[in-house]
Amino acid sequence: MTSLLVARDSELDEEVTRLAAVSGAELDRAPHPAAPAWRTAPLVLLDEAAAAAGVASGLPRRRGVVVVCRGPTPELWRAAFEIGADHVIVLPEEDARLVELLADAAADVPAQDGRVLAVLGGSGGAGASVLATATAVVAARRGERSLLVDCDPFGGGLDLAAGVEEAEGLRWSGLAVNAGRLAATALHDALPRRRIGSGSLTVLACDREVPPTGLTPEAVRAVLDAGRRAGDTVVCDVPRTLTEPALAGLREADLAVVVVPAEVRACAAAARTVASIREHVAGQLRLVVRGPAPGGLRTEDVARAVEADVVTVLRSQPRLPAVLDRGGLAGAGLARRGPVGRAVGDVLAALWASGPGAR
Repeated sequence: MTSLLVARDSELDEEVTRLAAVSGAELDRAPHPAAPAWRTAPLVLLDEAAAAAGVASGLPRRRGVVVVCRGPTPELWRAAFEIGADHVIVLPEEDARLVELLADAAADVPAQDGRVLAVLGGSGGAGASVLATATAVVAARRGERSLLVDCDPFGGGLDLAAGVEEAEGLRWSGLAVNAGRLAATALHDALPRRRIGSGSLTVLACDREVPPTGLTPEAVRAVLDAGRRAGDTVVCDVPRTLTEPALAGLREADLAVVVVPAEVRACAAAARTVASIREHVAGQLRLVVRGPAPGGLRTEDVARAVEADVVTVLRSQPRLPAVLDRGGLAGAGLARRGPVGRAVGDVLAALWASGPGAR
């Protein structure tokens, strides 16, 4: 498909044209950003003057707008923000990034509104990894393409929890992601994947080796961004130890949920956890209260103690540990009306109610 370039800077125009040739993309040019090309082009490239002109003419916001420049100024950032640009790309430093965007547009790979969910435990043994895995499995069973991302190198591996440990595909150590942009299709093809109903579950698990390799903040951001652009339901299992990769997962999330057992000590621990992550969570932050409550704590008591709103209650499901040991959740057929299925349904509803990139 043909992208649109509106640039009043002739040297910048020549540079973008050269990069388009490298990417194999075709460009249309226009003297100013306007309909119908504004609505139909898969990618719109603007320089600072063109972005300012688009703002002045009241163009509606759309996805796939990129502002290119040689050096950003406060005026350029303001114009990019007001026009609703997805990216500001500085040339020549970010030539490769622009080539990737142009190549995706030429291949008709549309950016979609996926969602990223981060799940972590408020205390030790809260069951966050089980909830994260169950959420990805249920999303796949609903016909979605889900991506389960393991950010806890000492958690034993989410491939075991999902039941895909025998499936072929890479783990973090083999992915070799540094920074930049990943193609979502290639990512799904490289990782262990399982069809579930009309959907699919892809798992990026940590290796069972010490020290762990491949799990870096840059890699986490690239993987989560690829899933979001592809329209995936991305579920990121985040450890309580806030490493830089863990923080990267929190910062990319549209919704972060903290699993809290309905016990006094667990609430005290979760209050500290929530206080430590609140400044890093760019999206919404909610609690999942896990029963039973041996001391009679109510949901509102937990919310008040931890100082966060509750999205759902996860009641006990006695056979769940056996299911995890006998093939994982992907093959278990989690009952939609069971305790875990109901809680996951509430979490997914909250996730998809969150705005795309609610950051």
